Amino acid sequence: MLEAKILFWMMKGIQEINQVYRSLEHQLLYEASDPTYKELFRVINDYYNKYKTPPSYDILKNLSSDATYHVICEVEEETCLESEIGFFLDSFKKDFNKTLAEGLVSIIEASEDNVTNINQNLRNALSKIERLNRNAIFSEGTIKDTIDERLNNYEYVRLNPNQVAGVFSGYRQVDDYTWGIKNSEMMIISGATSSGKSLLMMNMAINAWLGSNLPSDFDGRYVGDGKNIVYFTLEMSKSQLEQRVDANIARIRHRSIMRGNLTEEEIRCWKRSLEFQKNYDKHFYIVDMPRGSKTIEIEAKFDNIMNLFKPDLVCVDYLGIMKPNKSYGSDWEDIGHIAEDLHEFCRKKNIPVITAAQRKGRIRGNGKNKDNSVEDSEEIGRSKMIGDNANIILLIENRNEEHLREDMVLHVTKNRDGAKGKITLLKEFEYSKISNLPDNWAGQEGLEDEV
Repeated sequence: MLEAKILFWMMKGIQEINQVYRSLEHQLLYEASDPTYKELFRVINDYYNKYKTPPSYDILKNLSSDATYHVICEVEEETCLESEIGFFLDSFKKDFNKTLAEGLVSIIEASEDNVTNINQNLRNALSKIERLNRNAIFSEGTIKDTIDERLNNYEYVRLNPNQVAGVFSGYRQVDDYTWGIKNSEMMIISGATSSGKSLLMMNMAINAWLGSNLPSDFDGRYVGDGKNIVYFTLEMSKSQLEQRVDANIARIRHRSIMRGNLTEEEIRCWKRSLEFQKNYDKHFYIVDMPRGSKTIEIEAKFDNIMNLFKPDLVCVDYLGIMKPNKSYGSDWEDIGHIAEDLHEFCRKKNIPVITAAQRKGRIRGNGKNKDNSVEDSEEIGRSKMIGDNANIILLIENRNEEHLREDMVLHVTKNRDGAKGKITLLKEFEYSKISNLPDNWAGQEGLEDEV
């Protein structure tokens, strides 16, 4: 039965149950299901509304009547893959749509009903058909219907503050502003050419992948707070990116890996980090795609990867060398729709996405020292749509003689769930690293022209 497949998928976790509810609202799911499964849909939904996670099978058995015990066992023995759930949901909706359409004929033929009743019944049936086929709507309804749900959600957040955090970037100040990048959110890092925007994204991916693990001090025990990363690279090859990842993790010179002149100590550090990578149970999965790839192609590859493991974060390097799912004829319009396509991807898949975009490169301010320049989302190049489709925007400041400076200044120019502000990080480009600023760090003083 389709219901058993869908219930099995909902029981897998938070992401899976949200995926079902984005495709088909609970009320319609309950109404259209076979009576054998109705109670299970109700119990799972009630539990999810209260605790923000599906129940375990043991809890489901305790909350359900004895008559559904064998049905729960049937669901527990079911199988459903990520690549299959979309088909099963579409089939379920198609069957329900057919039932509703047949009901319209019955309503019209019910001549004994008065006109008022017939019209009302027709409106109800047509409304359900419309809701059934509104795939673009993520949720809807009156706010008074979710009062209990919102109270329960707050209580869950209060008792489980870390459970509602997003994927952390590993940068203290960034994470203080954002509390992590959360599911369905897109972060855009914008900077001038060679400013380090792709490197910063790679560092965020590595930091999230490692969590609290320190490969340099690895003693054979892994901390379990790392994340599974899928990294789409359209600019450099997989082997080039792997060299930078190795340099970052082992803290060895990237140039020396390329040229084969590592010192003995650097080789020991590298091999220690490779041993960590070999046995670590979190995935850093690199997908090398050609320039001009589309979001629809990234989504297809992502769906295949879901059969291998469950990603926690997607990185795409980067917007400016992609193509839109549908061309609009001009560069500025196309790149805006690329951002729109990628944002819809992260919402549809309920996963956080980090990408990068070119900035215009202007420095605005008065006087010789332009460090007090105004930075905002309008600095992202070519299309306002890029910023409009981001939840978080980090803009890398573009100062005079930027390549001589040891620090990197970021401006949080958009933060949908928090404040804007200014962040300073430490450039360690030699090691393919961008680090938190040490507490005792003191930058160069004087006018920037004197650096």
